[in-house]
Amino acid sequence: MPERKLRTTYSKDMALFPDRVNKGWLAVLLIFLVGFPFLTRTELPVIGVSGAFWLSIGISVLIAATAALGLNLLSGFAGQVSLGHAFFLGVGAFVGAMVAQEPGATTLSGVSFWGWGLPWWVAVLVGGLVAAVLGLIVAPAAVRLRGLYLSLVTVALVFFGEFLFGAPGLENITGASRGRSAPAVSLVLPGQEQALFGLGDREELYFAALIVAIIAFVVGKNIARSRVGRAFQATRDRDIAAEVIGVNVTWAKLVAFGISSFYAGAAGVLLGVFLGNPIGSNFGGGAGLLLSVEYVAMIVIGGIGTVLGAALGALFVAGLPELVSYLAQQGWLPFVSSVGGGTFDTAVFSVVLFGLFIVFFLVFEPLGLFGIWLRVRNYWKGWPFSY
Repeated sequence: MPERKLRTTYSKDMALFPDRVNKGWLAVLLIFLVGFPFLTRTELPVIGVSGAFWLSIGISVLIAATAALGLNLLSGFAGQVSLGHAFFLGVGAFVGAMVAQEPGATTLSGVSFWGWGLPWWVAVLVGGLVAAVLGLIVAPAAVRLRGLYLSLVTVALVFFGEFLFGAPGLENITGASRGRSAPAVSLVLPGQEQALFGLGDREELYFAALIVAIIAFVVGKNIARSRVGRAFQATRDRDIAAEVIGVNVTWAKLVAFGISSFYAGAAGVLLGVFLGNPIGSNFGGGAGLLLSVEYVAMIVIGGIGTVLGAALGALFVAGLPELVSYLAQQGWLPFVSSVGGGTFDTAVFSVVLFGLFIVFFLVFEPLGLFGIWLRVRNYWKGWPFSY
C-alpha cells in the first residue's frame, strides 16, 4: 500500500515537490506538454478532427489557465468577487499588440498604429504591468465594498471597456471598432533565420503560452503558500479577525487585485495573438461579461481557492464547447445544432452546461474537479482500507 513519508522539518513539509512521486509525474506532464505540438503534426485524427484543431485547443487551454489562475488568486484565495476579468484581458491584448508590432502600420482610416517592435516576452511583461496598474486604480473600491456591490463595480469595468476599446481617440492603440492585428510570436534565436525544429506560427505561440503558464503556476503556487497567500486567505475567511492578528487587509486586497490583473494582462497579450485581430467587442459589453463568467466557471468547476483547480477548470471549460459541437455533428444531441436547426446552438448550450456545472459543484463538491482528484488520490493511498 502506498504510504506518505514522515516529514520532520518545515522545509520538507513546505517543499514544492515533496517526494519523488510528485517529481516523476511532473516530469511526465512536462514531457507530454513539450511533445504535444509535435504529436499534432502526425495528423492522426482523434474523434474526427485534425492535429491543427488539437493544437488550437492546447493553446487556448494554456492561455485560459494562466488568466484563470489570476482570478483564482483574487477570488479564491483573497475572497474578492470579480466579473471584470475580461477588461484586463483586453488591456493586455491591445497593449501587447502595440508593443510587438513594428512601427509604420496604419488603420483602414489612415491613422498610424503605435508600434514599438519589441519581442513577444517584452509585450507580455508590459501588457501585464499596464493591466496591473489599472487593477490597482480599481482596487480601492474593494477596500470599501464587498460581495454583490463589489461584483457590480467590476461588471461596470467590462462596459467601460466597450467604450474605451472602441473610442476613436484611441484608434492608434486599439484600432477602434475595427481592432488591430497582433503580430505572431517569434521564437527565432539571434543569428538564426527560422525557429528551432522548424516550428510554425501556431507552434511558436503554443510554446510561448506554455512558458508563460509554467512561470505563472510556479509563481502562483509560491504566492499561495507564502506570507502573502496566508494574508489573502485570512482576509477571505474573516477580514476583521485578520486585522486583529496583524494582517493589513487593505494591503492584501490591493496586492490581490494587482497580481490578478497582471496575470490577466499577460494572458491577454497571448490571447490577442491567438485571435489574430483582437476587437474591442471581444472584451467589452455583453461578450466581455460572458467571457468573465466563463473564467468564473473555470475556477468554480476546477476548484476555487486551489492552484491546480485553475488548470483543471481551464481544460474543462475550453474542451466542453468542442465536445458539444462534436456530439451535435454526430447527431447524438438532436436538440443542439451548430447551424441553428435545433432548439439550442452549440454556444448557447455550452453556456447552459456551464451554469449547471457551477451549481452542481457548488452544492455537491465545493472544491470542484480538484476535490474529486483529492478523493481519488486519497482512496488510492488508503486502498484496500477505507480509512
